[in-house]
Amino acid sequence: MHFEQLFKKYRKINLPIKGKNYRLAVADTNEKRKIGLSQVKRLPAKCGMIFVYDRPVRNAFTMQKTSIPLTVIFLDKSLNIVDVFKGRPYQKKSIQPSSDYSFVVEIWFFQIKV
Repeated sequence: MHFEQLFKKYRKINLPIKGKNYRLAVADTNEKRKIGLSQVKRLPAKCGMIFVYDRPVRNAFTMQKTSIPLTVIFLDKSLNIVDVFKGRPYQKKSIQPSSDYSFVVEIWFFQIKV
């Protein structure tokens, strides 16, 4: 399924990350953040999701219900990288950044080198 159709109820943004532009669905509600990319079976190249928070947080992320490998990038309020993790499909171990963050970007595992 095409990215725009898959996330038709989401606002989309373009965001440059390490010299590449990514098309990201915006998860800006608790419901959207809870679902994340867990229902996605295939993610198009240079597409992903950005999780947006109203204030800095330090929540852990889980891949337990996610069937694709993801690069998880934690960003501060100025969009500077705080931490980066590689998440495996159905990974049970939580992903926990080293400090507070305001945004999280999830993209397909092989799209970016860290």
